[in-house]
Amino acid sequence: MAIQEIINIGTLPNDGEGDPLRVAFAKINNNFANLFYTYTNTSSAYTTGNTSGQVIFETAANTFTMGEFYIYSADVGQSQTIQLFAQLNTAGNAVKFTGHGSTFFGNALARYDMDVVNGNVRVLCDPLTPNILFHFIASQNMWAGNPIDGLDIGLDGYVSAVMTTETNIVITIEQP
Repeated sequence: MAIQEIINIGTLPNDGEGDPLRVAFAKINNNFANLFYTYTNTSSAYTTGNTSGQVIFETAANTFTMGEFYIYSADVGQSQTIQLFAQLNTAGNAVKFTGHGSTFFGNALARYDMDVVNGNVRVLCDPLTPNILFHFIASQNMWAGNPIDGLDIGLDGYVSAVMTTETNIVITIEQP
């Protein structure tokens, strides 16, 4: 993976000390070429009842080597957050994770687990309440290997809120 290139913008506007436009845009292109190793996504899910193993996030294992998940779960007047850091084994059939950084407003609402089923890495929720829980998940999935064309890049929003151009063309990754 290439190193991020910083664009020199000079000290003052139009001082002539910064990178020329062609050099600056070459750095921009090189920086975006690195995106094929990272897929950033935000999504939301709901769980009902307190049945264990409810899937709140799923991604293809062939585009996952390791990842970070930030999960916000909420019920009326209560919420909790947690960070999960995960790694797929070399065979691609099991995932290990650690969770930390939990914060609570009110009671604990859920426990989390991860597994690999049918070629997908999944984040599972074990609600501790029979109420409907809302889960907001922000994730960054990183992988080693060949780049995969066409993955949507979503930086903010909810399900289906991926980055688009001003004419609503979905921005995806592609091989350089």
